Amino acid sequence: MRYFSCETNGEDGPIEEFFMPQTPQEFANRVARSLTSPNFLDGKYVFSLVVWGLPEGVRHIDDVPRSSPARGTYIQCGGSTEAMTIEIRITHEDGSYEHYAVAREPIADPDAWTTVTWDNGNPEPFSLRLHPEEVFTGEQAAPVFRAYIEAGALPPTELLRRLDV
Repeated sequence: MRYFSCETNGEDGPIEEFFMPQTPQEFANRVARSLTSPNFLDGKYVFSLVVWGLPEGVRHIDDVPRSSPARGTYIQCGGSTEAMTIEIRITHEDGSYEHYAVAREPIADPDAWTTVTWDNGNPEPFSLRLHPEEVFTGEQAAPVFRAYIEAGALPPTELLRRLDV
């Protein structure tokens, strides 16, 4: 069985959460509850969530070498349950990767931008410039995370914007 690891980031720093027993469905349910709870993903106490699918036979992200493509392949969100970005990174065996912003629907106007901000503990809030279609609520984000966790599914290519990070 394939296991998953989740890290949240917030005012107390990164916290890794590993749930046992675990199936992809159980893990996706827990992630969905986190994404949709305004008392959890509030943009300050917790402002981001990262999910890794662990290699077969591995039960903890710390057992995955930093150089492993599995360590560099993940889905993440940043913001709050009211307004967040979703990004997906796919790392290849040679260490190269693609990093994408995810949209809910195709971008209608490539010149239209909005900002999502959150309090990451610095004097100024952290801000990301996104197309309006790239801003999700927790309810909208949960099915994207569920598809990634349960089936390894990426959104359609027309909903992915490649980022240089």
